[in-house]
Amino acid sequence: MFTLRPALPDDATFLATLERRLMELHARALWGQFRPAEISAFDLSNTRIVMVDGAMAGYLMLERAEDHLRLRKLYLDPGFQGRGIGGALLALARDEARLAGLPLRLSVLRPNARAQAFYLRAGMALRETTAERVFLEYPPETAALRRAG
Repeated sequence: MFTLRPALPDDATFLATLERRLMELHARALWGQFRPAEISAFDLSNTRIVMVDGAMAGYLMLERAEDHLRLRKLYLDPGFQGRGIGGALLALARDEARLAGLPLRLSVLRPNARAQAFYLRAGMALRETTAERVFLEYPPETAALRRAG
């Protein structure tokens, strides 16, 4: 179906181009403009490239904080959406959080209703909303919770 590989410096243009393609419409709806991230701002150490049949299909960026695992970005090129890849990537992120005993957290821009629906269908719970973002969480299945049940 897909494989993951670490992001490399040569991937930065792909990362920036895909982010623009997927996020520009939502950013313009929210702020009236899109400010692309500087290529040097991409955190390659926490980024994995999604490969499908030898093609770069998207990327997954996870960052570990003290009290949670943050799903910073789960981006798939539209040509690869609707194939179950996004759900599989989210399941992988949930598994990593569960193994660490941490909740998985993420935020979605409010205009991005499609992403919000995707995460809610997958079992993410609403944590908080602001004027700009919807914050979601998937709680960990820790040993303590299993013992209590």
